[in-house]
Amino acid sequence: MNAITKNLDFSGGENSWFDFWHTHIDWNGDGNKNWILREKFLEKLLTEFENVKSELKKFPNEYQTWILIDENDSGEDGIYIHTKNPNSENFPLKIKRENNIKCENQNLSDFMNKTGLKIFGFEHEDGNYYYLTDENYGLSLTE
Repeated sequence: MNAITKNLDFSGGENSWFDFWHTHIDWNGDGNKNWILREKFLEKLLTEFENVKSELKKFPNEYQTWILIDENDSGEDGIYIHTKNPNSENFPLKIKRENNIKCENQNLSDFMNKTGLKIFGFEHEDGNYYYLTDENYGLSLTE
């Protein structure tokens, strides 16, 4: 268990739930300065996603997990876990897939395509966001 997952409860007990829990790797948005920095943060994001998925293997309840990448802001890139929770009836999250979302940042597009993860994007007022999921983990995000 690593620093990101060590304080999370994957037991499936009464207090073991995730309401859009997430974390970021590049909290300060330093990856926005240049591609070399952003790529390092994205590599770390993938490593931590693998750690999260490893811990979720022990989780006995249904869940969703994904990476969210903001095309324009490295500081917003994050890992998410979502489950049934007492805060609201918002599980499972279902997102309508938008077609023809093109990543304008070729470096980012190439990076995402090399991950082997399922990718789908959606337009947001601040730019495009991309969901990256592993179809072998958790419930699907798409309708």
